[in-house]
Amino acid sequence: MEPSLDPCGYLNIVADNIGKITLKVFDTNGRIAKKICKDIMTGVHQLDLNINELSNGTYILNAFNGDVFLKAFKFVKQ
Repeated sequence: MEPSLDPCGYLNIVADNIGKITLKVFDTNGRIAKKICKDIMTGVHQLDLNINELSNGTYILNAFNGDVFLKAFKFVKQ
């Protein structure tokens, strides 16, 4: 799986096989602000992170395929 984050708060995923993606959004204090788990089929997907629920600030999004870390993204919610 290859995730990428767009400026509108969507995570774009290209999956070569079926898997489960887990997204953990951490605030600057290291607390989990949001967690999303989705089953992903083969192909291209776009997940809405719904960051409107978050307070303004800086966050780190970590993406996992099962227990395997894929990528981290830093973003600012304004």
